[in-house]
Amino acid sequence: MAMEISSEVDGRYARIEGELIPLVSNAWLRDSRYTNPFAPPLHDVANPKDREFLVVLLQKRRVVLTDDEAHYDDAGTLCRLTRKDILGLYAIDNAAYAPDAGLSFTLGPMIAPLATAS
Repeated sequence: MAMEISSEVDGRYARIEGELIPLVSNAWLRDSRYTNPFAPPLHDVANPKDREFLVVLLQKRRVVLTDDEAHYDDAGTLCRLTRKDILGLYAIDNAAYAPDAGLSFTLGPMIAPLATAS
């Protein structure tokens, strides 16, 4: 049975059963390894909201995986994502952030499929 996302908060989190869970895009996923440089233009660790997102993700060890269409600029840099679908609530392992490498983790098993509130 699917769990329900009651809302999204600031484009960074899904609210599931009252709890905020970080949203992450499959654009950064290769096999089961998520590697996001976590750098401008999509993220900026100087931004308090982005720093908070990292802390929450590293503590929760769960994410909502989204299916997104990637859009690139003329230089081939990923500049924005357009959400197509929500793929599910997943456990994560080996979550880490390093300024020179960005955010990374191993995607674990799906905890639950998700549906948006009607």
